[in-house]
This record gives sequence, C-alpha cells and structure tokens, in this order.
Amino acid sequence: MPILRVAALFLLCATVTSTGFADQRKLVILHTNDFHGRISQENEYAGAARITSFVKQTRKEHPGVLVLDAGDSVSGTPVSTMFKGLPIFEVLNKVGYDAAAIGNHEFDHGYQQFLEFKEIANHPLLSANAFAPDGSLLGDAPALIKTINGIKIGIIGLITEHTPNMITPSGNEGISFSPADEMLKAMVTALRPQVNLLIVVSHVGHEPEKNLAKNIDGVDLIVGGHSHTKVLTPIKINDTYVVQAGHYGAYVGKIEMTVDTDSDKLISFSGTLISAADLPAPDKAVERLVKRWEKKVARKVDFKIATSKRDYTEREMQPFLEQILAEAAGADFGFYNMGGIRDHFRAGPVSARHIWNIAPFGNAMVTVTGNGRAIKQMLLREDSEHHRIPELVDEKEYTVATSNFVADQTQKMLGDQVMLDNRLVLVRDVLIDYLKSNGIRID
Repeated sequence: MPILRVAALFLLCATVTSTGFADQRKLVILHTNDFHGRISQENEYAGAARITSFVKQTRKEHPGVLVLDAGDSVSGTPVSTMFKGLPIFEVLNKVGYDAAAIGNHEFDHGYQQFLEFKEIANHPLLSANAFAPDGSLLGDAPALIKTINGIKIGIIGLITEHTPNMITPSGNEGISFSPADEMLKAMVTALRPQVNLLIVVSHVGHEPEKNLAKNIDGVDLIVGGHSHTKVLTPIKINDTYVVQAGHYGAYVGKIEMTVDTDSDKLISFSGTLISAADLPAPDKAVERLVKRWEKKVARKVDFKIATSKRDYTEREMQPFLEQILAEAAGADFGFYNMGGIRDHFRAGPVSARHIWNIAPFGNAMVTVTGNGRAIKQMLLREDSEHHRIPELVDEKEYTVATSNFVADQTQKMLGDQVMLDNRLVLVRDVLIDYLKSNGIRID
C-alpha cells in the first residue's frame, strides 16, 4: 500500500476524544519490549504477574498513565511455542497495555496466526508499515490517538523492514514491509497537527531508532524494541527521546513527563528502568492464570537432563551447540546463528525447559551442501561480525548442519547453489538427546 495512502487512510479513520482544559499536564509512561513469552517469574525475569502489579500500582498513584509494548511478545518459552503464542496474549491482556507494536517474531507461526493474536489481544497491535498479501494493513491500525489526563497523544507503530530476512518464509508468503523512515515521515506529517504529544512504538532496533530521531522532526518519544537494548537513561537526539527496556521482562521502563497542551511542548522529562527485583509482589489473579498455562507444559519440559558447572554466555555456547549439530548430522561442521540462541546455561541442574528456552523456535535440523564459496556467503550473511569462519576451499563441497531457518534464508539468497536436506528432527530434540548422554562439555 502506498505510504501516503496509509497516512491519508489514518486521517479519515482516526477517532479523537476531547482534551479538556489546555494547560500543563502530567503523564507517566510504562514500557516493555521483547517479552518473548516470559510470562513466569524466573531468574532475573519479572513475569507477567509482577509487571501487572506494577501497572496497577502506578495507575493508582497517577492520574495519567500510558502503558506500551514494543513488540516480540511471543516465541521464547515452551508455553509460547507449544501453543503457538496464543497463551501469551491471553496473559498480557491482564497487564493493561494501551497499545503495542508488532514484532518480527509475531510471524513465527505464519501471518495467519498473527491474525489470531489480533483477535485475542484487547489492546491495538499497531504497525504503519506491515502489509498483508492483498496490500491491506496487517496491524489493527497504523497509529491511534488517545487522550490521557487531558493530553492528546498520537502513537505510531513501526516494524523493521528487514523482517522478511528474519522470519520463516513458510506461512508468510506475500506479506511485505515498507521502509520505516519513509512511513514515519508520512505519518508524522499526518498526525502531528492533531496531537499534543507524538510517540513512536517501534520494533526496528536501537541504532535505527536513533537514526529516526536524528533525521525526522516532530516525534517526542520513541519507545523501542527488537535489539534487546538496556537503555538505562533516555537518550535525547534533537527534540526526540529514545528509550528501550532490555528484554524478557528483566526491566520495565518508567517515564515521567509534563506536557504543555497549549504549546504541545515537553516541559519536563525523566526516565529510568525498574529492575524485576524492584517490582511489587505478583498479582494473584495473573499468577494463577500463568500457573494454569505452565501446568500444561510442565510434564514435557521440567525434568533434569544435565548439570552445568558454571554460567555460560550465549557466545561461549555457540561452538558447543554447533559441534552437537555437526555430530548428529554427520556434517563437516555445524553452524548455529547467534540470533537463534535465546538463553544460556546457568550453574546447576539443566532441565529440558532450559533447552526449550535456548532453542525456542521449533526449528528442524537441516544440512546445507554447497561449495566453499557458497557456504562462506551463508556464514557471512548470518554472523558477519563474530562467527569464526573456517578456512574453506572455494570449489570444494561442504555439508553444514544448521536450522531450517538459516537453511531457508540461505536458499532464498543462493538458490540452486546449495542443496538442503531436512533431517526431520527438531534442533532442540537433538540438543536434549546429546546432553542426556554426554552432558555439557564446553571447557
């Protein structure tokens, strides 16, 4: 859908409520991002019940509170994966969000499943630049206008235009994503004259979000996501503040501001991150709902498979996971993309649940066969900054064990230069079986 058409459509459809008296008004914004199905309190992650308590407490203490999420609500835990994300939105309905951006992982089960998320969510899922195969908007709306404590607030949703390179092609055929910066310019032009405060809830990543602040005027605040960046103190670029609250509910962002509704200017602004440990006790009703869902998966995942001598980082784990894939597939070597490692080994017992958290996406093990030149292109595309690329002979044939996500993206890039062989076993099952027999052997 053309960008200007989306902006014009929003102007026609926007519903604006009365602002009341024009003066200096207080507003508190609470924000999260990249929750990835962490509905249970675990390790350093708060869980939905404690976040809900914090939202309720804040709303009791302040007349104007806005609660936002910057996308990637699903994919990361057994309860999310087994039930294709549906329980996560049921639980998040209890938190009290006013609006959320769409994240790339909302398409992990195909865009038709995302349409199910929209039906369940009782807050709008916003995106101005995500489109269905027929050209219609995938989100509930490109933006909304909401009045809180007499402040007329515009909220624009954005998702990274690189989403097609981050999602499985299967089930997502025909969806498209326009450039975030072009769409934001059009939406700011359409929306800014109507509001006192303009916010972008964004799933494009911290560095691109800073670039949006640098290059596009008229936005007061960008609530970010996608890069899992812990922004302890809001960053001000020109007249725009940029924030992000890490990932998995380890933090909740809290912003306090004063808005002059006569001049549409920020009179004061401060923000911080509240760690999970500093949140109030869990909301009992949400805690019960979470336990009901977790009980459905406990028997399948809550059993010990190994012991870890210490905490390991994702980077330390990468070569070990690659070794496991290579041995299981009988390949020349393995490749495990860092974006697919979503948790890490911690000192003590390691359960099957930990492996589901480490490898949450339900990917199958696939071998990719091609010459050295093609395999190098695959490795450079997936991990150009960090991965130890082995010495490869351009014309020699190699077989690499990896996930179907990496394999599918590689074939999309290289076509018949590579041959794929789906081994019809899930990566996480390969890891669990290996650890049961061999334990953790990283050092």
